[in-house]
Amino acid sequence: MTKNRVVYIAISVLLSVFLIAFLLSKVKTQGLISMLKGIYWPALFAYVAVSLIATWLRAWRYKWLLRPKAIGWGDMFLVTFIRNCFDDLLPMRIGSLSYILVLNKRFSFPFETAASTFVVAFVFDFLTLSPFVVLAILAVGFSATGISSSTLLVFAVIYFLIIFILLWKIVPVSRFLLKVYQIFLRAIKAGQKKKAQISVEKLRMTIDQLEEIKSRKVFAPMFVLSLFIRLGKYISVYALLFALLHSHGFALQNLSFWKTILGITGAELTSVLPIKGLADFGTWESAWTLAFMLMNFDRNLAILSGIGIHLITILFEYSLGFLSILILAVPYFKKRKKGPDLRT
Repeated sequence: MTKNRVVYIAISVLLSVFLIAFLLSKVKTQGLISMLKGIYWPALFAYVAVSLIATWLRAWRYKWLLRPKAIGWGDMFLVTFIRNCFDDLLPMRIGSLSYILVLNKRFSFPFETAASTFVVAFVFDFLTLSPFVVLAILAVGFSATGISSSTLLVFAVIYFLIIFILLWKIVPVSRFLLKVYQIFLRAIKAGQKKKAQISVEKLRMTIDQLEEIKSRKVFAPMFVLSLFIRLGKYISVYALLFALLHSHGFALQNLSFWKTILGITGAELTSVLPIKGLADFGTWESAWTLAFMLMNFDRNLAILSGIGIHLITILFEYSLGFLSILILAVPYFKKRKKGPDLRT
């Protein structure tokens, strides 16, 4: 590991420890233990079921984008579980690049095929954020939060338009960024180096693949599918929030689905920060707490539910992700155990 990475990890760990310690200082630790012990199992099972459905929809989207190249459902699920596992592990969602790595190294997909499908899916994930935020603001009401809902509404609409234009002009924008990258390589006198030339060629081939995907005219149905993926995520977290708060006397009618969306959105925005807690611990809970407190939610329950939800989702997604890594590693270990093939 480079020195910069060690420093970054150290800062992330310290930030996580500081923020979690600060949040726990505002509540009783026994309250978190009681909340986890009193979890409502039917709602927890609903969380698991809806999460798996959302993963199936995400895998379906990847398979759709990868056409005409084929990949089995089982393999696609493993890739998606690994992608979900590493998504929030690194800042600015860099961990989701594991999707490209696994497709390229384990399933021998060309880099440009894996990278282009990743980029399209990535943009759609951001594009579907605004519609739900706008609906949530309209459903909750302009006076139900401690922040300016009209300002948030305008920001959400502008954000949607920017991402929409980016998707619409994804090929020319990508070509422009490639030119900027080439100028940068020349500026640092690396343009003639072999690795730099290979990277430029790979990026050019990726842009060609983006153009091919766009020519298939799948963006409209892909947007609808992406909306269902995001809806599945929101419903699953809503079910998990109910599972945790059920022991505190909450019923479904006491929990606002739309307020939950605003809370999740605030928490998820921390993933794009250049510096955050390790695996989002601390920063995610802090943003969740702040968002819910701005909507007049009890502070103790906001803190406890944020920690509880993040802990359970991390355990669930990391378990599936690391299990998928082990499954993919089995053929490799079997080959190593047999030894090299010396037949001529």
